[in-house]
Amino acid sequence: MTANEPDAAVRRIGEGIDRLLTADLPNRGRIDILYPHFRDFYGEPLTLLAARTLTAAVRPGDLVLIATGWLNRPYVSTDVAESDGPTGAAALARAVRIGLGAVPVILVEPELVPAMTGVVHAAGLRCLPLAEAVRTGDADVLLHAAAVVAYPADRAAAGAAAEGLFVHRVGAFIAIEKGGANEAGRVHMSQGRECTATVASMDSLIALCRERSVPTIGIGDGGNELGMGNAGGSLRDVLPYGRDCGCGCGGGVVPAAETDVAVPVTVSNWGGYGICAALAAVLGRPEVMHDERLEHRMLQACSAAGLIDGVTGFTEPTSDGLDEDVHLAIVTLLRTLIGCGVEVAAWPG
Repeated sequence: MTANEPDAAVRRIGEGIDRLLTADLPNRGRIDILYPHFRDFYGEPLTLLAARTLTAAVRPGDLVLIATGWLNRPYVSTDVAESDGPTGAAALARAVRIGLGAVPVILVEPELVPAMTGVVHAAGLRCLPLAEAVRTGDADVLLHAAAVVAYPADRAAAGAAAEGLFVHRVGAFIAIEKGGANEAGRVHMSQGRECTATVASMDSLIALCRERSVPTIGIGDGGNELGMGNAGGSLRDVLPYGRDCGCGCGGGVVPAAETDVAVPVTVSNWGGYGICAALAAVLGRPEVMHDERLEHRMLQACSAAGLIDGVTGFTEPTSDGLDEDVHLAIVTLLRTLIGCGVEVAAWPG
């Protein structure tokens, strides 16, 4: 695939990516609700729409803000977080750095900074303090860097943090497996358990992006993540716990804030990978998509840092109840879709 090939070829790749990443391998029963809902609304492959949104908006040296992290068992400990989200965020950080020359800034809860730093290092990027990472936006600096920034749950503090980020030039915002507050101001897990106090508040940051025409993308797999409130929050009418979360707030699990693009997938990490693959196709640069070796390293880094599989509760190098081999296979198939190892000339015209 080259950057000059017809748009129809890239669209076929986008369709393939979306089909792959919306197969309900864990038999959860959510993606068959989520994906058709937003695909009907946008009318095109969602990973490709996200990739094109990034290429249209992000310029070399821009910050790309990537929010992730979920303290998965806050009723037990606020030091326990899950592996779904961090590897997808790190892959996206790598992709926007290599493909767009951006400076990735990953926003997580304070408790998650050490673990997220390890995963970013496993993806091949060097974590630096924000001010130093910004300097690597200069094309003459041969250093692939990222910043991992602690972001607060308190709304007032989060508003101030958002303003501080916009001291720099921001090109885009991506949320991956990130809870968002419903109309009652409460954040929930997918089956209605409230977790507002432990989730970094992104509402003011999304609002600031909208005020400044900075595009926003939301990736999720359960319906309770940022991005799943798109299309006027209409998902509330078709999703279990969409209107009634059961916690008593009366707001349901679907976030109130909307992003410009929603990317629902079977596993949120895969949504990050899918956007990376689509970005590689749009740019004609397969190296933008990470390989199986880096996927293995990132999953191992999650395990070593104590991030749990949110389904099994183990610190094994798995995610959402699916073995490492499944995640490696997804990466292999995505790379195949963008042309890695495929001899296009072998097919008759």
